[in-house]
Amino acid sequence: MVPSATCISNRFVVFIHVDVWLKLVALALALRAPGGMSSQEKEGPSLTKLRKVIKEAFSCFDKQQKNTIEQDEVGVVMRYLGQFPSESDLKETIIPELLEEDPSRDGLVSFEAFERLMLRYLSDHTYDPDDSETLLAAFRVLDPQGHGYIDSNLMHEWLSTKGGKAADFFKERETSDFLEYAKDKESSDSSRIYYEDYVAKLNADIEKHLENLYQVARGSGRQ
Repeated sequence: MVPSATCISNRFVVFIHVDVWLKLVALALALRAPGGMSSQEKEGPSLTKLRKVIKEAFSCFDKQQKNTIEQDEVGVVMRYLGQFPSESDLKETIIPELLEEDPSRDGLVSFEAFERLMLRYLSDHTYDPDDSETLLAAFRVLDPQGHGYIDSNLMHEWLSTKGGKAADFFKERETSDFLEYAKDKESSDSSRIYYEDYVAKLNADIEKHLENLYQVARGSGRQ
């Protein structure tokens, strides 16, 4: 779901373009080898400013201005804020917990419940993104010959029918958006996805997005 135009800033537009990649990060976790590298600890923002960032992101989807969002928007807001659950985690664990914490909202997710859960996930680094090597390892599962690329038809099939649980499969539009972004525009052969270039480009995008997002929350002082 796309937020209202008044909520779209430059950094949010960047996020919307890479939302398919954010979902791909979560899918890739299912393929990584046990004992993968954990995310590095970074200096966190102050609690007050962090709550402001969460509130601003949540408000972009609060169409009725009632401090609530639809269930299917929870994953988008979480990924925007730097936590990357899979669709199956959302449906089986996260959304039921959110609804249980505040059952009086007729199936909508309240800001109070979302903020509590989001602060906990950010503090515990529950759904932090993996580093580029872990993501590359997931792509290499589909490239056992080590060519350095994946045929777009194979990628389409994997994303649509084989990536994790059924809830994690990409919708047709998501798959099309991913392939359009991932294909090498400068190559005469548009049927190949050179995943090392793709991961490098998308990692740079998401790192820039999160740095911009939390730079304000970190501020110049510490609390």
